[in-house]
Amino acid sequence: MTRAVRVLLAGALTAAALTAATPARAGAEAITWGDCPPGTSAGERCGTIAAPLDHARPAGERIRVGVSHVAATGTAAERQGILVVNFGGPGASSVGSMAALAGGLPERVRRAYDLVGFDLRGRGTSTRVECVDTETFGRAPKPDPAAARTRAAHRAATRAFAGGCRAAAPDLLPHLSTRDIARDLDLVRAAFGEERLTFLGYSYGSYLGAVYGQLFPSRVHRMLLDSLVDPTRVWYETGFLQARAFHARHRDWAEWTAERADRYHLGATRAAVLASWDRLRARLAAAPAGGVFGGVELDQYTIGNLYTDQDWPSLSAALAGYDAGDPGPLIAAKRPATAEAVNFESVFQTVSCADAPFPADEATFERDMVRLRARYGALGAAIASPGACLYLQTNTAPPTRIDGAGLPGVLLIQSVGDPATPYEGALNLHAALPSSRLLTVRGNGNHGHYLVDGPCVDDRGTAYLVDGSLPETDIETECDGALPEPNTRSLGVVRPHR
Repeated sequence: MTRAVRVLLAGALTAAALTAATPARAGAEAITWGDCPPGTSAGERCGTIAAPLDHARPAGERIRVGVSHVAATGTAAERQGILVVNFGGPGASSVGSMAALAGGLPERVRRAYDLVGFDLRGRGTSTRVECVDTETFGRAPKPDPAAARTRAAHRAATRAFAGGCRAAAPDLLPHLSTRDIARDLDLVRAAFGEERLTFLGYSYGSYLGAVYGQLFPSRVHRMLLDSLVDPTRVWYETGFLQARAFHARHRDWAEWTAERADRYHLGATRAAVLASWDRLRARLAAAPAGGVFGGVELDQYTIGNLYTDQDWPSLSAALAGYDAGDPGPLIAAKRPATAEAVNFESVFQTVSCADAPFPADEATFERDMVRLRARYGALGAAIASPGACLYLQTNTAPPTRIDGAGLPGVLLIQSVGDPATPYEGALNLHAALPSSRLLTVRGNGNHGHYLVDGPCVDDRGTAYLVDGSLPETDIETECDGALPEPNTRSLGVVRPHR
């Protein structure tokens, strides 16, 4: 396959079955309904609206923004409007997921709200950006940005990715900031004929919600933000907080694994398990398993399995198997690259690069990577890497300042031990939203809580969404702290990103 760098219109997914547009209120964009993505459950309608490429030029070039809809199950008297959901990223798609989500929602929420999926510009069923082809994206093993012998190769690969983004979407790149996405979200609200919306945002979705609330506070009915991004450190410095938090969570995993030494044989103490992890990473870096799973792949695999303690058994078992001579689980974890994976990574990078300034020189980046690796190990350097933004800075303006003026009451949910959105940053978002109340989750360090942790969180979240009930002050909840035993797995509804 030739190296394709291109923007794909979402219309390519739906052109075969477009129907008449849904009439909208005067001044609002009409929804053009069509096919849903493959695998969408019954009961969900999918379509697109038109949005300005540049919101400062509303009569200029247009792009498509993907939406989907699942009707509320309650009576007209029970219905409270639309609940728009963002699962994180930036880049997690929600179009095609609303019917599946509906099956996990409390009945009171289903009766009160139509569910609305919304794909960020650049992603999914919206006008797409894809910075590389699948063959290039899937090449492995990947070079280590913090290792001297592979640093030049990492720079070359990153420059190539950034160049692909510029070639694919030169007009779109400057307009991929969260401010632009929030303005798209307001067009979605209007297209569904609603004066206000209710928003459920996980991870990056918490930042999108905060920016939307800053721009359009009077158009918010309710807003539940879960696993909270620090709005004062977007995005480069967020990586520094994450490096420290993932380092701590890695140590928690090692403690859990050490307590099961008779099962995993990676060591009987936390220090011994961490030493085994370092030893196995060095082996993989020197001789990647199956030729595809090297040290960087282990970094990424470990980080992914630290988002929730429900995944710890998988991580421990895969490492134990590799240490005993079976690399199969690790090789299987290196899934083939797909167009959707390329699209997600392209949006993740380009939105991050459009949101706020990153270091403009290689020396700063390399100095930070070496410092983080020395302090927090390979995971610290991996999680804090700025990726393509070193070569793909599309915005030098500061990020949106959040002060929460005019917002109704907001419910925030955050775990103390969450490594992806550390608690310190969550406190900064809470301070920036004076009308918010913070529900602190203790007993786990997971990323994403509402619809995942059970009644300890869901009862409060549902009461807020349906009744508007907020606690008078910040509160804490103790969720089941029992960590999983081997051969169990999570059945969580969502898996947020960032």
